[in-house]
Amino acid sequence: MQRPVVTTLLADATAAAVAVLDLAFPRHCAGCGRTVDRPQGHLCWECFRTIEWRGTAVCQRCGLLIEARVTHAFDCHACQEHPPAFDRARSAGRFAGVLREMLHQFKYGGATWLCADLAELLHGCVLAHFAAAEVDMVVPVPLHTQKQRERGYNQAALLAAALARRLQRPCVADVLARTRATPTQTHLHANQRRQNVRQAFAVRSPAWVRGRTALVIDDVMTTGATISEVSANLKRAGAWRVWAATVARG
Repeated sequence: MQRPVVTTLLADATAAAVAVLDLAFPRHCAGCGRTVDRPQGHLCWECFRTIEWRGTAVCQRCGLLIEARVTHAFDCHACQEHPPAFDRARSAGRFAGVLREMLHQFKYGGATWLCADLAELLHGCVLAHFAAAEVDMVVPVPLHTQKQRERGYNQAALLAAALARRLQRPCVADVLARTRATPTQTHLHANQRRQNVRQAFAVRSPAWVRGRTALVIDDVMTTGATISEVSANLKRAGAWRVWAATVARG
């Protein structure tokens, strides 16, 4: 079946505009620095192919990749020992190589132009692992106001807004608040991470949450302590189901 003439003209015009802009302002790959050879974004095909995608042999709860042959659904040891508050969490890729570099640039280097590339990966993850039509609201993990002032933006909120547009769902960035500043989780083990974020969040608008399916968004998930604490608050406020998606898994 042929595409409508208007759609064809718009697609051709967009492609032509991108080609002209690429000549005037070449896009450079966020991974290797060479000129980007993909139609859109800031990642060349060579670097794109190096991203380590999450496999299918994963914990059904947290999405932890298991290096073994698995033929049935299972919960990993960590989820059995400390069941997370979310119903399911998945990540697009492994926090390594070019994906790690992009996320570092995006989070700490002010490279907000990478948001579209990262949201594209996140969108693919959501479509692959969740019933996207059942998502009622997209909720970013909030930053404390002090840290957001220092950084200038909340990377999770940017990703959540971009993803929500793709899913055609509302992004509700102010439904949650971070009520206290917490030290960085980087060098903490799992138990310390759980203690560090305990009672660090609060739901501002329970009416928005009650009876709904919330999709919590963050850039990276390591042990899942932060997302679990956020999910616990949403569940206490009446959320029917809480899913979580991140660009990468540490």
